Amino acid sequence: MNKNERINAKTALKKNQMKHRNGSGRTGSFVPEGEAGAGLKKAMVILPILIIVILIAMLIVGLNQFRSFFNSYQPAAETESSQRNVVPMDDKKLLMVVSPEEPLPSNYKVDLADVEQIQVDRGIEEDLEEMLRSAEEEHISLELTGGYVSAEEQHDLYEAEVSKLMAEESLFRTNASEKAEKTVPEQNHSERQSGLAVTFGKTGAAVFSDSEEYRWMLRNASRFGFILRYPEGKEKSTGFAFDPTQFRYVGKDNAGKMKTLNMSLEEYVSYLKSRQ
Repeated sequence: MNKNERINAKTALKKNQMKHRNGSGRTGSFVPEGEAGAGLKKAMVILPILIIVILIAMLIVGLNQFRSFFNSYQPAAETESSQRNVVPMDDKKLLMVVSPEEPLPSNYKVDLADVEQIQVDRGIEEDLEEMLRSAEEEHISLELTGGYVSAEEQHDLYEAEVSKLMAEESLFRTNASEKAEKTVPEQNHSERQSGLAVTFGKTGAAVFSDSEEYRWMLRNASRFGFILRYPEGKEKSTGFAFDPTQFRYVGKDNAGKMKTLNMSLEEYVSYLKSRQ
């Protein structure tokens, strides 16, 4: 074999080796070493970012699942309160005094609920129902006889009382109006319009103040957030005649303190202001 033949043979051998190394005879499948290194670096940059995105997605999914689990296991009382859409009352409303000197605003609104077919402010519904259940368990036949009264209804009640006093006691309208305000006040002068006041009675009882139901209320009403609104002996502070049937919701904390201090609502509000 001459020199040219040996050179041609070596060239053919190298081409054959290159084909086997690339897995194909096409030169396009060969990746230069520089390009391979650049691709690896690019993959090293993208991979951590991809891992972070996946972790964030997993965290969001986990938080949503936890929130769903937590909401499904809320305490029964909280769930019931949420279903009733009760707005918690602050002391400004709980200790609101309504009288001829401090009338309700003409645009005052009440979110009403029904308790034994009597309408009351939704904020007192739960405690009122609990008090009625407790009385029943102790064999006290407490009868809820009144609650919220609209401005129009209160005006009609007031006018009826004025007419009654004029007829029965031969009073002029001015005198009859002043006397009526002590028992059946004019519209916006009565706490019954607030939805926070309720009245109780006992079927067949001639005088509620002589009944066991009244005595039970005096002992227990404060445990449920209620006070006797117009107590006997407090006429000077309340401006109203003694009424054993009318109770007012002021919240459990306030009711307990008022009972301990033996104060009417007006006295208690003045007491709190003096301490500020």
